[in-house]
Amino acid sequence: MFELAVDKHTRYFKYALSMLPSTMAQLDATRMTLGHLCLVGLAALGKLETAFSASDRQGMIEWIYEQQVTPTANNDNAAYCGFRGGSLFGPHESCTYAASNMGNVAATYSAIASLVLLGDDLSRVDRRAVTGALRHLQLGSGTFAPHPGTTESDPRFIYCACAVSALLDDWSGVDCARAAKYISACVNVDGGLSQAALHESHGGHFYCCVASLQLMGRMDALGDERMRRRTVQWAMMRMNDGYQGRANKPSDVCYSFWVGAGVEMLGGHGFVDAEALAAFTAQCESPYGGIGKAPGANPDPLHSALGIVGLTFFCPEFPAMDPALLLPRELVAKLHVRTASGQAI
Repeated sequence: MFELAVDKHTRYFKYALSMLPSTMAQLDATRMTLGHLCLVGLAALGKLETAFSASDRQGMIEWIYEQQVTPTANNDNAAYCGFRGGSLFGPHESCTYAASNMGNVAATYSAIASLVLLGDDLSRVDRRAVTGALRHLQLGSGTFAPHPGTTESDPRFIYCACAVSALLDDWSGVDCARAAKYISACVNVDGGLSQAALHESHGGHFYCCVASLQLMGRMDALGDERMRRRTVQWAMMRMNDGYQGRANKPSDVCYSFWVGAGVEMLGGHGFVDAEALAAFTAQCESPYGGIGKAPGANPDPLHSALGIVGLTFFCPEFPAMDPALLLPRELVAKLHVRTASGQAI
């Protein structure tokens, strides 16, 4: 198995936390997620503890808390609480663009996970407001919307809601029975999982569905043992040199995590060709640090972090990462994170 350019990747993630190339300017509204991915990458490399000074670490924590949307005096924004995606439109009090000044479930997940990675105790998270917003965002179908006023909803946001609930140790914002029922309907005849019933199986939704069920303690929603074997088979059929996200698509480094982590949770570790996965990742490394989606592609925080985490499942020299929470296993154990049914993760 090839040797990761640890020092170069460490510099890449530290650089990306302070500045990104102009080609990524359109992602500025999702800075919370980009920062989260950089922290995940550093954690997977075993460099998070030494990457920053105490003042820099505290500065990141303060910036995250500045993005928290808390209840108004009359609580008329209950569905909008949580964390927003970044500070693009300025401080809350001077922001005149309402859509940019609301929490969304994806940013809330990234914010809370980032705080945990930075060593914060979450004492300033308005837990009641966050779980209350989750209750507003869960739809009758069981899935979640990312924020009010959108038609968008799928298992990505079920996962974010489950991860938030697990990290806060408060599942009062999630109706697990309804969420599991929605996911069960996403299981296709080929064994894969999709964003909604009868849609195409997809590696990203496969991960979000499996990880959500893992966090809820509802893996039985995937069906009986025969159906679960078919799901593992579908995932393994996505592996060429690296993993692809869908049938007849080229390999993409990020699916080393999206598909690979799902395989880990389903007990398929021994079926993976780790050497082929490592060789494909090596082809996607930038000589300057970071990893692109495919050979020759420019690096970005998502493919860099997820590509590295996908390799850590097979590299004992790196910190063991929890596939359901995208956090170091040691940290998950320290936090005593539990499923909705009370079992340790």
